[in-house]
Amino acid sequence: MNNNKENLSDLISKYLNNRLTSAEYAELWRLLNEEPDETALNEELKQLWQSAKTVTPLIAAAEWDQKIQEAKQKLAATTQTEEQPVIGRFARYRWVAAAAVLLLIVSSVFLLTNQKEKRTAVAKNIQTQPKQDRLPGGDRAILTLADGSSIVLDSAGNGMLAQQGTTEIIKKEDGQLLYNSSGAATDAVAYNLLQTPRGGQYKITLPDGSKVWLNAASSLKYPVVFSGKERRVEITGEAYFEIAKDATRPFKVQLNRMEVEVLGTHFNINSYTDEETVRTTLLEGKVKVTTAGESNFLQPGQQAQLKPSGNMKIVNDVNLEETVAWKDGNFQFENSDIKSVMRQLARWYDVEVSYQGSNISKHFIGGISRNVKLSQVLSMLQQTGEVRFIIEGKKIIVMP
Repeated sequence: MNNNKENLSDLISKYLNNRLTSAEYAELWRLLNEEPDETALNEELKQLWQSAKTVTPLIAAAEWDQKIQEAKQKLAATTQTEEQPVIGRFARYRWVAAAAVLLLIVSSVFLLTNQKEKRTAVAKNIQTQPKQDRLPGGDRAILTLADGSSIVLDSAGNGMLAQQGTTEIIKKEDGQLLYNSSGAATDAVAYNLLQTPRGGQYKITLPDGSKVWLNAASSLKYPVVFSGKERRVEITGEAYFEIAKDATRPFKVQLNRMEVEVLGTHFNINSYTDEETVRTTLLEGKVKVTTAGESNFLQPGQQAQLKPSGNMKIVNDVNLEETVAWKDGNFQFENSDIKSVMRQLARWYDVEVSYQGSNISKHFIGGISRNVKLSQVLSMLQQTGEVRFIIEGKKIIVMP
């Protein structure tokens, strides 16, 4: 399989992008048929899908349907051949299994193409008024100091913004906010509040060296100097943490009905009030999650889900790529329903969403950069044939 991997990957890519010659088409099916280990073949196709799903954008619906029909016809022609030697029949069934795997990939996944003409054609299917498309969010936040004064960070210049006691507040050239403390707090603890609007995000380095990424419509409250036996902050919305190790002072995050305690680790918390659950996901290290007297320790790859009822559930083998995609500048949808998808878009593009018509049961799989215009994301979703959109200023209308 290793010898054919690069060739097979290239042929599948051409197949999905409608650039396959007749000779290459025959070669593709030959490689699928000749692999002696069906399990290895299936695993290879899954890996090809995992790498393919993160590229950019989409085959037109008509071409997609044509490819599905081609695969179905190929399967039908194969299965109709009944009288053949036993050995030949066994090989034929293996060929059908391999083809079925490819058909599953083709019919259940929407991919993006890198052809500018197709992106333009797809975008025309989104009904929008001139100049009403929405630009993506960016590094935007407001910092409220202990005295109640505020600094709009996206318009503030680089360098030292303020000094509170022994702590300097600095805006770095990359836009990141840095707290540089030269000593312990001498007076009552002073707190700052960092807030991102809808369509905003921000990164901050706290006085202890811990790093926090704030997603859109989120907030972080923290002391300008960590003193005492613990380091405690409060959040709303969503944040990703990389905590500086300090075995003598645990780091605690307080959020709605939950507390997360760590010594040094990487984790993500999603506590938006419009989501069904509060989710704490551990990427590295170990954390203790406590709510209403119940405590659980998480291992990397686990997620604590707090229901509105107050019940907490621990989920194993969480998709970490999907969880932190926002921090890395991407949308990543893994079997996401339309309302979950639209909540993410609403926060990032600062829009309101309404629904018309019957419920949309389709679940979506795929990824796209958060740095593209709103219409490009909607185009990708619309090409599934399950959903349509109208953009009216700051409002998106979703229809089946």
